[in-house]
Amino acid sequence: MNWFKHNLTALFVVNLFFVCFGIEAHAGEAKIPKSVVSLAPSVTETLFALGLGDRLVGVTNYCDYPPEALKVPKIGDFISPNIEAIMAKRPDLVIGVSGATDLQKTKELERLGLKVVLVSAANLNEITNSMKSIAGLLGNEAAGKRLVMKINAQVSEVKKRVEPAPRRPVLLLVGVRPLIAVGGKNFIDELITLAGGTNIAGNAGQPWLNLPDEYVVAKAPQVIIEAGMGSEREASSKRWEDLKSIPAVRQGRIYSYPSDKILRPGPRFGEALEELARLIHPECFNFANNQRNGESRCESPRP
Repeated sequence: MNWFKHNLTALFVVNLFFVCFGIEAHAGEAKIPKSVVSLAPSVTETLFALGLGDRLVGVTNYCDYPPEALKVPKIGDFISPNIEAIMAKRPDLVIGVSGATDLQKTKELERLGLKVVLVSAANLNEITNSMKSIAGLLGNEAAGKRLVMKINAQVSEVKKRVEPAPRRPVLLLVGVRPLIAVGGKNFIDELITLAGGTNIAGNAGQPWLNLPDEYVVAKAPQVIIEAGMGSEREASSKRWEDLKSIPAVRQGRIYSYPSDKILRPGPRFGEALEELARLIHPECFNFANNQRNGESRCESPRP
């Protein structure tokens, strides 16, 4: 009888172990989100770059890259997403961006029982950390590490290309009437520096600012880049007609940059960096003129 009780107890303990283990295993699996709503274009791009775009069940109206993002149901605009549309998707996770996603909307979603995560993207280090964080949240840390390694390689290649070149004063604009420039404390300011330029508004304490013509004339940028102008693009050429004392205007080094990849703190910033560097230092990317015995020959034309 004692033998029977002993074995019965042992059998109970074994079964209890497997039941508990099974519960823990399923609980662990439940922690990995299978359905995600993105509240920012950069987040959407990150999920696709990680190979996890199939988990998206909702994105903003501005999430237009990659092309597959256009097929994902929309949950409203970037500034003010639609709470009802998000709730209807019953996502396991909602991901936004600190400083960009509406905090009131975030609190409302959390009050309704959704898990919301806001990633930081104020500088390049935060952007790459956010990619690894998102990958970790979705149970694929390896994908995050691979993506960041790829981007770091792109950055290193550009830095190597422009290293011999002198720093060139740059004005990067997102509006011309009035002049709205990239200031300091901005990941785009970092990209300008990595691309071999010096942001003439980089000392500003805010990421975006209005600049008077007199300031631009005094700083004498050698390169002017107009990014994301939209409807203002036609007015650009007229804007500079009376400012020919600026080296960039006088020498025709005003460039249009229609792509929005430079404005999004996402996985394409490595590509955007190279494109920016090609505008600031085209001589560093001209293979015929810049390769001799395997060495770079970046030379700066006189302003």
